[in-house]
Amino acid sequence: MNSYQEFIQYFDEIDTIEKHHLIISSHFVYGWMPRILRLKLNNLEEVLQILNKAKTIQILKSKELEKLRISIDNSLVGTSKLLHFINPEIYPIWDSKIFKYWSGNKTTYGIQKPENYLEFTNQVTETIQHKDFGKIHNKINELLKYDVSSVRALELLIFQSYK
Repeated sequence: MNSYQEFIQYFDEIDTIEKHHLIISSHFVYGWMPRILRLKLNNLEEVLQILNKAKTIQILKSKELEKLRISIDNSLVGTSKLLHFINPEIYPIWDSKIFKYWSGNKTTYGIQKPENYLEFTNQVTETIQHKDFGKIHNKINELLKYDVSSVRALELLIFQSYK
């Protein structure tokens, strides 16, 4: 069973993200991570508003990402995974391998900064718009034997090439 496709379908079938969806989806995203989730829902309405904005074509702002990060285990990595499943056409997954590859750093200092994630997201968007990227995207889908977004294809390529 391919959990990735199931996670994408979960959000495709939700018109409006509510508390129930946030709690369930945060836990399934953390199933991909080696830690236990701690949600802080004292600003639940604002968090839900931001997550529903992420379902649209609007790019979240740094302050919005910071609010999500604080609420979702104080982790931009976990937040990025949740955002990716909510809107895989816009938000890439951001983890230590991706950050180190992108930044050229040997440490993860800066991985929690929303500005870095937004810059990476913008660079991913620019890259997938290149006229030849469609060929790479198609090849990745072929190798996976299922379709992923262009954003996910590039992120997987970076993840797999990091040593």
